[in-house]
Amino acid sequence: MLSRLRRFDLMKTLARATWLASLAACGTMQTSAPTGAPPVASAVVASVPIGRGPTLLAISPDGSVVYAASVGQLAAIRTDTNTVAATARIDPYTTGIAVTPDGSHVLLVAVSSTSLTILPAGNLAQASEIALPQPGLYPGGYGRIAVSADGRTAWVVNEDLWLAIVNLGAGTAQRATLAMRPNDMALSRDGRTAYVAGCQEYCTTGTIELIDVASQNAMATISVGPGPYRFALSPDGRRGYTTNLGGPSLSIVDLAGHTVQATLPVGIEPTGLAVSSDGARVYIASNRTGRLTIASGDGRTVLATVRIPGSPRDIVLSPEGRRAYVSTSAPNAVVVLDTQQLGART
Repeated sequence: MLSRLRRFDLMKTLARATWLASLAACGTMQTSAPTGAPPVASAVVASVPIGRGPTLLAISPDGSVVYAASVGQLAAIRTDTNTVAATARIDPYTTGIAVTPDGSHVLLVAVSSTSLTILPAGNLAQASEIALPQPGLYPGGYGRIAVSADGRTAWVVNEDLWLAIVNLGAGTAQRATLAMRPNDMALSRDGRTAYVAGCQEYCTTGTIELIDVASQNAMATISVGPGPYRFALSPDGRRGYTTNLGGPSLSIVDLAGHTVQATLPVGIEPTGLAVSSDGARVYIASNRTGRLTIASGDGRTVLATVRIPGSPRDIVLSPEGRRAYVSTSAPNAVVVLDTQQLGART
């Protein structure tokens, strides 16, 4: 028999899933998803078996390892051989994963986490923990992780209207309150600005909030598409991108001008987002429709729409942008794609 706390955690997870599904359902009424075609055979480099999904991904800064956080298992995939080099047991239902800028550690949180898990890249079995703020009665609610460029600080979003700011060296964390429910975030290269994407009271219009890191005060607010789920920055930091569950769509944002430059339709439940290192391409993995949408970095056009087996959940790119790694189900795997071949025809 489940304890009261366990029942609450389960209801919280189900409620979140229901909310996401309702937003995606709204998207089906507003726009049709791109149909797409399967990638040509030359585009599929490998399919690496992993644990049961949903699976979140992160890649080391040098591109040598892709980390796949599945249900109860973290797999380290060597990108030179496309094989699993190591695994570790982790909490189920990962909601956030990141790699420190020097590649030395992997950071994780799960749906009911009360701490940030830190694993040495060289020995995934030696996990340590940093306690996260838990101001309410029940634990959890943590999601996406962003790490400062100097590797000293991790920011972790929490759906209960706040962020945890973690001093990785000191092993301490503090809470910064928000006027919105955050889903994802990123930090500017100079570390001065935090970009947080999420929802205010209602999510018919999504929000990006620009926060001054030093004072932790909001500097500006930008309206984007409904239900923003993922956020990413262009390499030069001039543009921001949100995948919006309620569109479903991609919003391309001029961060200096605080305006949306363009909005493109994508497949239903756009849960994965990555930007190429030259800023020319944006990749969106749509879980419900099994599509990978490739858009131009300026948002002017959809370059290609590719069908991915199963339900693609997350995507990361190699540093030079030549490889895309997509987590998917049926079978549970990370599919490795040659980005130069995507959209090509034989």
